[in-house]
Order: sequence, then structure tokens, then C-alpha cells
Amino acid sequence: MLLANKLHITMRQFKIILFFSVIGDSILIMPFITGTLANEDAWISSLLAPVGGLALGSLYAWIASRQAGQSLVGCAIAIGGKWIGGLLGLVHIFFFYIVILTLLSEISQFMTTQLMVGTPSEAIILAFLIVITAALRYGVESFVRVSELLYPVYLFIFVALFICLVPHINLNNMLPFLGNGFAPPIKGAYPAFAYGFLEGVVLLMLIPHVDQDRKALGRAIRSAFLMGSLIILVVVSLCIFVLGADMMKHKYFSTFYLAQLVEIGGFLQRMEAALAFLWIITVFFKALLFSYSATKGLSEVFRLSNDRIMVMPFMLLLLAGTHINMPNIAEYHYILAIFPNYDVVSCLLLPFAQSLLLGLPAVKKRLSAGSGQNAGPGGT
Repeated sequence: MLLANKLHITMRQFKIILFFSVIGDSILIMPFITGTLANEDAWISSLLAPVGGLALGSLYAWIASRQAGQSLVGCAIAIGGKWIGGLLGLVHIFFFYIVILTLLSEISQFMTTQLMVGTPSEAIILAFLIVITAALRYGVESFVRVSELLYPVYLFIFVALFICLVPHINLNNMLPFLGNGFAPPIKGAYPAFAYGFLEGVVLLMLIPHVDQDRKALGRAIRSAFLMGSLIILVVVSLCIFVLGADMMKHKYFSTFYLAQLVEIGGFLQRMEAALAFLWIITVFFKALLFSYSATKGLSEVFRLSNDRIMVMPFMLLLLAGTHINMPNIAEYHYILAIFPNYDVVSCLLLPFAQSLLLGLPAVKKRLSAGSGQNAGPGGT
């Protein structure tokens, strides 16, 4: 059996790492996605998505309280046993793998088209994976502490960028208000809800390391979801108020273009590097959290005593998979269009059904046995 992990994550650390995961890649691509679907009303989509997100946070807290200190994959094994449960666990792991591939594809496209033009995408992805590998080798406690250190820096730079863009705001860009009815904002809210909140299901892999206080856990999840949604709302609103809906729909990285407009006194200009820094931080921590969850899940499925054994093979799979599964921007856009539906199944329906099965007496007995064995010495 997989020995327990003695590592511990505080509620503050848990909230911060989840905050970075909620923002993830949304700070750069969400204006384009919601703008394409909702036009001038994209900011309304960014208001609607957190409504479902806060309800989802309470649902995830409820699911976490039923896991009895086990991870999402560990509960799948407890429900179905070694073979069926292992296959169910691999379904969760495959979802984590696909999410990481999309993040790697995004960062390679962004870096090779905006900042480091002409650089081979393989070099960008390899460098990114080397840093993730190092972070995973140091362990979960190390990277949550780094997130805690970067959190105030992130907020400071974001607020500074916001202040610099305030003089460029033109509220007329939000007109006409609901010119095409409520349907476009609702359509725009769907991917914002999926990418920003449904993919927060990864938090259920951190449950073995977090205090099992359901109320405190629920508050931490809802707080992280709310703070992340505020950041996304501000970014989408600024893109509309400064650039306008037409520009936002035709600029894939419209937030990056937005930062290029900053100019104060002729000496503070072109703040896009600061925005790129913000985006890389959130994408890094989201990819890191999903990578940790995948390697942790693989170690549980194959009953390894140390999940770090899986880090290097998994990184090699990511390096190969990025170009095999997403070789170009057209393929990536196709996956991006259908991925919210996949999020609903993998992040909502499957974990919810799994949590209901955790109430069965036989499953409770297996969970109790697993928790007892996990209380022994050892670690990952």
C-alpha cells in the first residue's frame, strides 16, 4: 500500500495555490474566449461564472469531507478495488494529463509568437518542464511555500498595472448593453466557469495534506474562487473598456496587447513583460498542481511508496504529448472549443457520482482501512 504523506499544507497555503490555479491561463486567453461569444457583454459573463463557482466550491468542500483524508484517486480505488478502481483513477489522471498539455501548448505559442519569436517551441516546453520537475522533486510543501512568497508580489504588480490602465478606460466600449439579449453572456460564462472553477477539482488531490475542518475548507475554497474570479473580471473588463469588443475578439492574447498601451510620463512604458510574468506564474502553478496530482495518482494506482519515482517518466510523456496531441494552433483551438464539456464530465459529474458511492458501507470500510494504513510511518 502507498504509505502516508506526512506533509502538511496550511489553509492559507491551500487557498493561495488554489487562487493561482483558478486564474491559471485565464488571465491571457479568457478575454478572447468570452469576447468571441459575448462581445461587449463579456464582462457580464465574468460576473455570472463566479455565481456557479461559489456553489461549486461548497460542493467540492462536501466531497472533500466524504473522502476521509484520501485523495480523489485513492477514493476511486476504495470504491472499485484494485482493477476497476484503478481504471477509474486512470481516468482522473488522464484528465490531469490533458489539462497540462493545453497549458504547455499555450505557453509555447505565447512565448514563440510574442516574446521569443523564432525560438523552437520544444526549447520553451523543455525549459518549463525542467522547472516543474525540480519543483516536484522538492515536494508539495516547497512549492506551496513559494506560492505564498509570490502571492503579495503578484497582487502588487497586478494592482500597479490596473492603475496604469485606468486613464485609458472608455466606458462607451461596453455599449450596447445586452444588445443581443442574455444568451451571449450566458454562452460566454460557460467556458469561464469551466476553465476557472471546474478545473479546481484538482484540489481534491491535496486533501490528504490539508486539515479536515469542513467549514474552514469550504471557506478557503470559496475565498480562493472569489479572489481568482475578481482578477479575471478585472482583466476582461479592462480589455472591453480599453480595447473594445472588436479588438478583443481579433487579438488572441488581447491582455498582452493591453499592457503595451501603458505609458506614464514618457518613462514608464510597455509593461507587457510584467503581464507576461503574472501569466507565467499562474500557468506554472496550475501546471505544477496538476502534475503533482497526476504523479500522486499514478503512485496510488500502482501502489508505489514514493510518488516522486513517477516524476521523470511523466515529464517525458508530457514533452512528447504536447506535440503529438497539439501540433498546431488549429488543433489547439478545436480542443479548446470542446474542452468545457469534458470539464463538466470529468470535474463535476464523475467526482459527484464517486462521492455518492463513498457512502456505501463496504466503501466506508475500505476507506477506514486505507486511512489506518496511511497513518503509518513513511512519506513521499
